[in-house]
Amino acid sequence: MKYNFKTDNYKNFKTYSVNQLVPRSYFIPFGTPEKLFESDFASERYSSDRVCCLSGEWEFSYYPDCTALQREIDTADISFDRITVPSVWQFTGYEKPYYLNTRYQFKPDPPNFPVDCPAGVYRKTFELDSADGYIYTLSLLGVAGAYDVFLNGSFVGYNEGSHNTAEFELNAFLKDGENELVIVNYKWSNGTYLECQDMFRNNGIFRDVLLIKTAENSIYDFENDIKYIAENRYSFKVKPALKLSDSCVLTAFLYDDGNCVASVSADVGQGVITPLDFGELEVNEWSAESPYLYDLVLMLSKEGEVCECIRRFVGFKHIEIKGNVFYFNNKPIKLLGVNHHDTDEKKGYAMSPEDIKRDVEICKNYNVNCIRTSHYPPDPLMLDFCDVYGIYVVDEADIETHGCFSELKKPGACSHNPEWEEHYLDRVLKMFERDKNHPSVTMWSLGNESWGYKNQDSCYAALKKLTDVPIQYEGVCRTRRWAYDVISQMYPWQGRIKKLAEGHGLAKKYYDKPYFMCEYAHAMGVGAGELETYVSAFLSADNMLGGCIWEFADHAVLHSDGSYTYGGDHGEEKHDGNFCVDGLFFPDRTPHSGAKQMKNCYRPIRASLSGSTLTFRNINYFTNALANAECRILDFEGKEIYRKDIPLDIAPQESVSAVLDFDFSSSEYDCLVINYTQDGSELAGECFGFDKKHKPEVKAGESEYKITADESGITLLVNGSELRLGASVYRAPLDNDRHPDKLWEKLKLGGEH
Repeated sequence: MKYNFKTDNYKNFKTYSVNQLVPRSYFIPFGTPEKLFESDFASERYSSDRVCCLSGEWEFSYYPDCTALQREIDTADISFDRITVPSVWQFTGYEKPYYLNTRYQFKPDPPNFPVDCPAGVYRKTFELDSADGYIYTLSLLGVAGAYDVFLNGSFVGYNEGSHNTAEFELNAFLKDGENELVIVNYKWSNGTYLECQDMFRNNGIFRDVLLIKTAENSIYDFENDIKYIAENRYSFKVKPALKLSDSCVLTAFLYDDGNCVASVSADVGQGVITPLDFGELEVNEWSAESPYLYDLVLMLSKEGEVCECIRRFVGFKHIEIKGNVFYFNNKPIKLLGVNHHDTDEKKGYAMSPEDIKRDVEICKNYNVNCIRTSHYPPDPLMLDFCDVYGIYVVDEADIETHGCFSELKKPGACSHNPEWEEHYLDRVLKMFERDKNHPSVTMWSLGNESWGYKNQDSCYAALKKLTDVPIQYEGVCRTRRWAYDVISQMYPWQGRIKKLAEGHGLAKKYYDKPYFMCEYAHAMGVGAGELETYVSAFLSADNMLGGCIWEFADHAVLHSDGSYTYGGDHGEEKHDGNFCVDGLFFPDRTPHSGAKQMKNCYRPIRASLSGSTLTFRNINYFTNALANAECRILDFEGKEIYRKDIPLDIAPQESVSAVLDFDFSSSEYDCLVINYTQDGSELAGECFGFDKKHKPEVKAGESEYKITADESGITLLVNGSELRLGASVYRAPLDNDRHPDKLWEKLKLGGEH
């Protein structure tokens, strides 16, 4: 079939979205309630009778130079390979992997870029009856970077924004029988300037592609309007957006564990769409500790026949900032979090539902209660899993312009340039519209490391009109704007954190709003360092909201021989070495020592010891701490000399005490080790070391020795042998020492000096 691929959209700065449908929330439609209730949230996009998932085998042709694409081209003349979608070029052999942290793959000059960049042409055929009366929508959940969509020889639309959903209506281009879908995916575009994130830079269709069919009367979108009234009491309205050709009835059902607890209906027609008002409800609230969910089912009917039905989770929550304290359901919660990238050792950005579920389960098992989606919106399934398992989410827009600072030396080249404003708004508002109904979304983030504030100000103002959920952006702390709804900073020294928690010692602006560390405790090498100091500070003061460790998992490329490669191992022109190996977990999700450290520091129970009395405190705000505390006292050889199991059932933010019947006056003992378990699974642990006076006496030998000292050093003379002693303040550098070790070398602090 013949096409004109020369749209030039990818290199037209004013073009970032063409013929796209109005952004909306993510949901999957069904034709009947029976089909809907047969599925679950993780499988519904694959099992719905109204959705055809086009993921799987596609035809693909790679062009090293996109200018080689002729203006008039016939797909019959293209030599296609066969690949699997979702996937990325760099993990399927079409390009070598390329890792960068703060720079672009080309010399930056926004909005200009190498227009002779590579491109990939994807082709997929599908059969349908175009006279079946359905409206067909193509939904692409993630394609890196820019792309044109074609169908049956015609141009359909264009998108930039790799991690945002883009949707296109296809009916004007469909035909009976076989239809040919073609996607021309450009490696770079003007939008690449907003995607300078610390990660392997991948390209391709890396998330599912959905073909959605809806009847002439259908549910286009909805928004949950939930307002807090009093404890466990909320008002609840559903604000729908419908596509109607007839008068219909829209009914909303609210289910609690399979039982319908409320319903409301309204007559709807063209131009007459009434919000569905449940009134005032008494409910169980949602939190990460107690992720209580209801099912909302929306059913559109005409003359008693169901046209369409959808199901989404509903969680009742209330977020409010009072002074400098962040309240969630009226409690000053702590975000004990990690930063999470979409990364797989074999597939790059492409993550399956099973991969996403695994990562969320790992977070829960390691006492993590918060994920920042660094640095872009994730697959909507991740938010579903966070809703279900209980994770507070900082949902981040797909915006980072790091290279404008690190390479161009013009940090505000995009963020302070009003010509980029609409590009920023497009990405932020698409994120909001897709994810607005998720109870797990606890903060919105305007992006990462993009400096400036002018375009972020526009995004903040637009978002505040739409949501009560607080908004953060770290980069603004280096401008006169300082903060949006919370103060957000990266990697502050522990001394600053202590002063913040103590409430004095810093400028007044540090105490005006809740304090949040969107990144801290860099987990590279044997990181995450002295994590306990940070967490103790979080827990000690209400203004301390918490933070997210950088980062969840190492980025790497696994090869068939079992070896891994990192930045610089693939012939990259410029790269950042193994700085991608900075996670709490190895690429295959085996825990580093840092993950185990985090698990203990983020523990929900904390003990203190006074004499022989142990006091256990539950740091949760909404749920009892139910656990068994296995308390063991060890001698200096690690031998257990005392044990006591203490069952715990502690109310939120309360403490209980227990006495250890151990004779502390007569025994030689080294430490008290406490292991917490819940239902037989390890929850966390902690350890108390005792005073050294209990340590057995060690006597030195009867050697003759003499010590002398002068400007050249110290001399130890033992039994006639001379030993020269030198002071060294050096140790072997770790990965996290990649910057300070240059200073150590300059100061000649190495052991040989």
